[in-house]
Amino acid sequence: MSLFKDAKEFFGLAPMDAERDDAYYDDEPRYADDGAAAYAPRYDRRTSDYSREPRPSYRASAPAPAPVSNSFVPAVVTVEPRSYSEAAQIGEPFRDGDAVIFELTTADKAVAKRIIDFAAGLCFASHGDMHKLNRGLNTDRLVFAVVPDNADITVNELQQAAGLAR
Repeated sequence: MSLFKDAKEFFGLAPMDAERDDAYYDDEPRYADDGAAAYAPRYDRRTSDYSREPRPSYRASAPAPAPVSNSFVPAVVTVEPRSYSEAAQIGEPFRDGDAVIFELTTADKAVAKRIIDFAAGLCFASHGDMHKLNRGLNTDRLVFAVVPDNADITVNELQQAAGLAR
């Protein structure tokens, strides 16, 4: 019968016996009051383990980030996709931080439109720039370029790399 009584007490369904109350609570402190209690291991929910020093809270100021060196110089990659399945030739170098020049002169008109839409979405998602390099030039070529946000490349440099400028 005491098993059921213990279970009821455990789940709070029955009052605890007065003579058993002292078994659960000690009158003596757990640690000596000589200051050692302040250094006793305690559970810290921020570190999810027992440690002597909790990690700093998220409100603490973070150390200043290290200066970033601008040693990366983006390359200029030239591709000539002829089908939409070759659009990855534009996306992969752009994702790596390189400027991509792509010529669509020989591509079918519907395929060229899909590739241009793909490149425009790529630029929008990555905060890049897209340029029509044959704009204002007397040429029949259809040449575009996508430039990542961190690249410092001018349109004239892109036109020279595409063979459009003199």
